[in-house]
Amino acid sequence: MRLRQRLGLEWLAVALLASCLVAALGYWDSLARFDNLIYDTLSGIDRPAPNPDILIVEIEEDSLSAFGKWPWPRQRHAELFEQLAKSNSKAIGLDVLLSEPGDADGDAQLARAMRKNSNLFLPLHFIFPGSNGAEYDVKQPIAPFREAATGLGHVNLVFDADGVVRRGLLCFDDTVSGIVWPHLMEMIYRSVNGHSSTAYDRLKDCDQTLLIPYAQRGGHTSISYTALARGQVPAAFLQDKIILIGATASGLGDKYPVPLGDGGTLAGVEIMANLYGAIVRDDFLLPMPFAQQLVLSLVPVWILLAGFWRWRPKTTIIVSLTLIFAILLSSAILTKAGFWFAPGTALLGVILVYPIWGWRRLQATSDFMDRELQNFSWSKIDIPIMRSDLGPVDVITGQAEQLTHAISHVRDLRRFISDALRNLPDPMFITDLDDKVTFVNLLAQAGMEDGAQNLALDDMLNRFVSQNDLQVVKDYLDSKNGSTKHDYVEFTSLDGQIFAMRRAPVLSDDGSLKGHIHYLADITEVAHAAQQREEVLQLLSHDMRAPQAAILALLDGGDRDDTIDRIESHARRTLALADNFVGLARIDSSEFSGEDILLAELVEEANDSLWPLCKARAIRCEVDDQSEGAFVRGEPSSLYRSFANLIDNAIKYSPEGGVVTIAIRVIDLDGQPFVSVAIEDQGKGISEEIQGQLFERFASDDRLAHSKIKGTGLGLNFVSKVIERHGGNIRGENRRDGGACFTVLLPLAPELEEQME
Repeated sequence: MRLRQRLGLEWLAVALLASCLVAALGYWDSLARFDNLIYDTLSGIDRPAPNPDILIVEIEEDSLSAFGKWPWPRQRHAELFEQLAKSNSKAIGLDVLLSEPGDADGDAQLARAMRKNSNLFLPLHFIFPGSNGAEYDVKQPIAPFREAATGLGHVNLVFDADGVVRRGLLCFDDTVSGIVWPHLMEMIYRSVNGHSSTAYDRLKDCDQTLLIPYAQRGGHTSISYTALARGQVPAAFLQDKIILIGATASGLGDKYPVPLGDGGTLAGVEIMANLYGAIVRDDFLLPMPFAQQLVLSLVPVWILLAGFWRWRPKTTIIVSLTLIFAILLSSAILTKAGFWFAPGTALLGVILVYPIWGWRRLQATSDFMDRELQNFSWSKIDIPIMRSDLGPVDVITGQAEQLTHAISHVRDLRRFISDALRNLPDPMFITDLDDKVTFVNLLAQAGMEDGAQNLALDDMLNRFVSQNDLQVVKDYLDSKNGSTKHDYVEFTSLDGQIFAMRRAPVLSDDGSLKGHIHYLADITEVAHAAQQREEVLQLLSHDMRAPQAAILALLDGGDRDDTIDRIESHARRTLALADNFVGLARIDSSEFSGEDILLAELVEEANDSLWPLCKARAIRCEVDDQSEGAFVRGEPSSLYRSFANLIDNAIKYSPEGGVVTIAIRVIDLDGQPFVSVAIEDQGKGISEEIQGQLFERFASDDRLAHSKIKGTGLGLNFVSKVIERHGGNIRGENRRDGGACFTVLLPLAPELEEQME
């Protein structure tokens, strides 16, 4: 569980790190160069056809050779527009900035020529940063040209981080003047079609850029500026064309990098032609919003993260490669559908998450193996099997070899324990939590031809335990599932042997229950010996007591002399010896079975039973009961005999006419209530010779006794055993003013409610 928890935390950390990394890279567009490379490759797979309505009038190198150095006089442009006025073109777009005034005559001539073209659109552009701290400056054509044109449109280009023109702005929101300037190509589209384009209508705002699908280089029809200006182009060639005029010569600075895959540049007028073609086809690629981009980037990462818990490393590698291919394929499919999904962050997430997870999982596993192998080396059981030492290797290889060594040691230990259990001198079997037999030794399956493995526990018992004892054994096993005071159960097997069964839990290293082990000790000889012992006790209890009782009966009522008194004394001593011996034997062999007893009443009954002895020697027994009706949990007969023995000893060792005091109190020791019974006499006290072994067997000093009846040496031993059996204790000591005092402490019985609980 510790390794699972550690791996769970590591997995969560890797998942959060990967998710945050993907989100951060996507938000700041950190992989734009890689994404642009993928876009350039994908966009080159299926390029659109150039718009056949577009005719580009190029200011190329031949025109510069013919008309001289740029810029040309405005009269030269007037010649061009004079020729265009003779054509029946759909629209004319000039990609030459006319924001600065030139020669007045030339400007006037050009303005007159422009007015002859009813569908002429001129460019304006924005300069960043603007003058005098402004954000930007607007550069429109000078007034004569502006008045001569049909409309104006902006021609600003949008450059990516690598300086390539991939995107276009269909409008520019001039926040200073409050005017929204459509792109020059959008203005031409409106002039030709009479309404704004669909792409323009879908714009959320003018800051939204659209990816331009470029046609093949040189795909648009073009003619030379010089040829048109000199009237060398037939008017029919210009009919119904959208004419775009712009510089294509290399030295004029109007060429820009574009995503055509050849690393070359494209003239601004050609970029305008591609932009117009995309407007007409409505096939701009719309970059995905950040939220959608993030979700699509995280999906493959989380698929891989989820698979870490299920897949093997080989499968994970295959799935990782599959996800990389799927990301690129998804980007290509979405590109075809008109959406641009930048795959860089998703690819980086998939590429990074596996080695990071592998590193953290390896680190967690290595730490766990270090700890577990160290614990194993501390706790392993030495078995008589030799292993060779490991040589010097790197950390992971060393851990792997140590793990191999540990597994081999466990196999050896398992074999060692299995052999030891199978060859135990008594039957034994193990069951799991479903009470199925999972292991059985040789003696337990003796006589079972079909074996005992995988038997149900009830079936195992039916094959082993006699029918008379079967229910007793089942009751014992049921009681072992809860609390029980019985540690074992005795039963007779089907072949007549007597066994004692003990059931113990099988626990894992963390203390969880895994099953039970059942050990069957063969106590046939012990049981027979116990039976013989019981017969001996019966002999002592009956056959030896009966003659002594008959002797006492014969002596009662006859003439008394010293010989008769001595016979009576020895008969009573023999009778007491038999009673005490039997009592001790019963205590050692029987289980405790107590009940609630009013202790003061029991002590008084024991005292009353000895009244004849007190009367014979004029001894007075005084009972001082301040226990307030305290109960103890005990066995009445053994407690009665114990207090009778103690009071009898007090009478025996007291002088003629003495007083025996019995004090009953309730006291508290270390927070636990006890009932105290103190029995004091006025004799000579306990001799120093036996004070150390006062409660041992046959410890007696009858030299101090005033009675003719001598002790057996078993009375105090019997009392000590009984009090210990009841969870109490007894002590004997000499009083300061003479005599002995025996104090018995017994635990106060719990309240009825507590017993019920």
